[in-house]
Amino acid sequence: MRRFITLVVAAASALLVTAPAQAGLFSNLLPGLLSPADSPQTCDSSYEQPFTRWGDGNHYVLVPGGSFEPNTVSWKLGRGARIVSGNESFYVHSAGDRHSLYVPGGVSVTTPPMCFAVGDWHMRLFARGSGKIRVRIQVKSLLGLLSVLDGGTVRAGSAWRPSPEVQMLLTNVTGLLATDSVSFRLTPSANTRVDDVYLDPIKSS
Repeated sequence: MRRFITLVVAAASALLVTAPAQAGLFSNLLPGLLSPADSPQTCDSSYEQPFTRWGDGNHYVLVPGGSFEPNTVSWKLGRGARIVSGNESFYVHSAGDRHSLYVPGGVSVTTPPMCFAVGDWHMRLFARGSGKIRVRIQVKSLLGLLSVLDGGTVRAGSAWRPSPEVQMLLTNVTGLLATDSVSFRLTPSANTRVDDVYLDPIKSS
């Protein structure tokens, strides 16, 4: 047990030492205390293949509340962001879905904490708008540190379409010391609609 603790502390120290070298990828590294709100209440294991018609046969799980339908888990919404009528036009999650998320330009929305493992490679979503969506990835470590990583940007189009894959390779490295919980923060540059947000739970081949 003593050897295991020593290895964990050494790995954490190495991560902190190398953080400045990754300044372009790490938005910040902030101290924080773990709380029940930082951990997922449930871990969805209902795999889907929502992107097969676009040549992506990977298995995904729906991000908590990611369909924005009634009686689903709520996201943290910035000012003016709200659930509205009108589903993404492909209905990949369910033919009965009727809602999506409207996010004003410059406003951030954040997913609930969700289960996360080293094999989780990327996130995809459906979007409609006229700008880009900045993606940031929040990971809590066992040592109570909040790592906020830059996931890059995805562009929304004038019609509903799936985003490219938001890769999370560095998140997987951080995940070695994480609590198995990760959240995504989305900030569009212009008014945008978002729907059916998915996380790939199985390593891509």
